[in-house]
Amino acid sequence: MRRHKIPIEKVQTAFNNAIKRRDCRCMIKDYEPCYGQLECSHFFTVGSNPALRFYPPNAYTQCSKHHWKHHNVWKYGDNLISYQGWLEEHHKQDLEKMEVLRHRYIKYDDDLKAEIIRLCNADKLDELQKLIEEKLQ
Repeated sequence: MRRHKIPIEKVQTAFNNAIKRRDCRCMIKDYEPCYGQLECSHFFTVGSNPALRFYPPNAYTQCSKHHWKHHNVWKYGDNLISYQGWLEEHHKQDLEKMEVLRHRYIKYDDDLKAEIIRLCNADKLDELQKLIEEKLQ
């Protein structure tokens, strides 16, 4: 019997929700007050860096306003608290590791997608990080 493929959007939703549960607040912001719902923000974009799509150190919670500003640096320039600066200050080793891992390849087959969903739904992000690192070796 043929199984239905697991849509990547379903995996992304589980991952995003796990990141928001981990952080519980807007983690990277400027001097302006937060506004809007909490969203999962990726430092290295998922389109250009698919290997880091489900890698917990690459994702942090931001409110809608600060997430939008993060992705519109061209418009906000000096007013934007640097996402990279925040990572360098709080997670320097993770940033250095991601610079290497982001150039590697990972195949998100259905078995891996199911495991990512399971770990995210159980809030086992440390295990998810190890799993992704193993797949990228």
